[in-house]
This record gives sequence, C-alpha cells and structure tokens, in this order.
Amino acid sequence: MTPLSRLISILVFAIACVSSVARAQFAFEGEGMPQLRVGDQLIVNYFEADPEVFETHLVITDHEGSGSVVNVLLFDLDGSIVASHAYFLPIFGKVNYNPAEDLAGRKFRGTIRIHSDGGNVSAQYWQFYRNPDYSVFNTAIPASDASGARALLCQHFVAAPNVRSRLVLVNPAADSAVTVSVTFYLDRGKQLTRDKHRIPPNGMLALDPYVENEGLVRTGLAYCEVVGDGVITGEYWQSSEEERYQVSLPMEAIPVREKHW
Repeated sequence: MTPLSRLISILVFAIACVSSVARAQFAFEGEGMPQLRVGDQLIVNYFEADPEVFETHLVITDHEGSGSVVNVLLFDLDGSIVASHAYFLPIFGKVNYNPAEDLAGRKFRGTIRIHSDGGNVSAQYWQFYRNPDYSVFNTAIPASDASGARALLCQHFVAAPNVRSRLVLVNPAADSAVTVSVTFYLDRGKQLTRDKHRIPPNGMLALDPYVENEGLVRTGLAYCEVVGDGVITGEYWQSSEEERYQVSLPMEAIPVREKHW
C-alpha cells in the first residue's frame, strides 16, 4: 500500500469512529430548525385588500402529488372568520385564490389559513399594484407552517418616518390567545424597547418599528418570543416611496433564549 493510500485509509477510519455528538459540532447551528415553509396547515401572515390599488393572489401547490382537498379560511385582525372555501388540489398542480373577491370591494387586512386533508402543501401570497408606476412595489412571500415557533428573529428593521415598516406576528391557535414579548435592539446590540403584546386566537399583530421606538430613526434587529404557552408565525415588510422598493421576508425560527434582557 502506498503512503498516500495508507493516509486516506486512516482518515476514513478516523471519521467513521467519530461519535455522532462530535460530528454534530461540524453541522451548521441552525440546521435542525424548522423552515416553516411547508405543511398540512399553513398561514399567510399578512393579507391586504384594496381593490382599487392591489391585485392579490394566493397560490397553493401540491408538491407531493397527494391530490389533497384544501380548506382556505380568511380571518380579520381580531381572529374572526370572514370567508371560507374548499378546493380540490390537482395532483402536482395548484389552485389560485383571490381573497379580495370575498370582501365585496372593501379595504381589509387579515390572515389566511390553509388546511390540507391529504398531505403537505406549499403556498405563496402575491401582491401586485394595478398602477404600473408602482410595479417596483410588487412582492410575493411564502406562507408559514402553522406549527409555528416559540421565538422568531427579524434580522433587520428600519425605523424612520419615510419608510413604511411592519413587523407582523400571528397566533396560529384557534382556541387560545398568546402573549409575545418583542425586543428591539440597535445594530450594536443595545436594547431600545421591550414590550409585551397579546394576540387573540387566529389573530394578527402588526407593529411599526418607528412607532414602537417612540419616533427614533434607527436600524437594528428584533427578537419576538412567546411568554407562557403558545407559538407564533411572522414576517417583516418594508417599503419606501422615496427609494422605490418593497421587500417582504419571513422571520426565522430560533431557539428560545435562556434570559430575557
């Protein structure tokens, strides 16, 4: 056996002998965290209807080929149901639902729940501006898995009077309220504010970082953690008329911190 072959054999044997605990140290820290994008119960955390301004679509996809029947439920901010529909999802196909059609032309903000009885599905919410001059504000965002998480991280927020920002948090439970603690930090880690909020069953909370931080112009991050029982889902939206952009980002599930600072 050549020296090179002998070295390779030793390395292979050493790797095989390493314990699973030791090997896990080489994995990414967030590798085991749920991605909150696919499931048999999904949530569109934020939906806005204004028929003169937006065109909206909810796309639900059968990526597993299970041919599910999906129930789509529309709720207002307080968790009251507004509309419901049942759709047969074609095998490896999709359905396209326009939630604004159920609202008789009125303005509305709320959440959409998707329940599948035959397997996991995926879903996306699309929002288009009817005025082509505002096409730069068109956006889309994936639905969240309703299994939720105990803690979510908003990695970047902007608090400014000329920036429209909203931190959206949703309670996926249908039978109990949830209390969530939201802590805003500056980029350098200094705490700005920490407040508790109660979200009713099936309800949604939208926080403006500029308002929550008493009109201070700042950038930073936000930790959203459940106090007591329950879970949450959430996302962050930000747009600027002056800079001509809009972004919508799901917040990521993170481990619950041992201490609340």
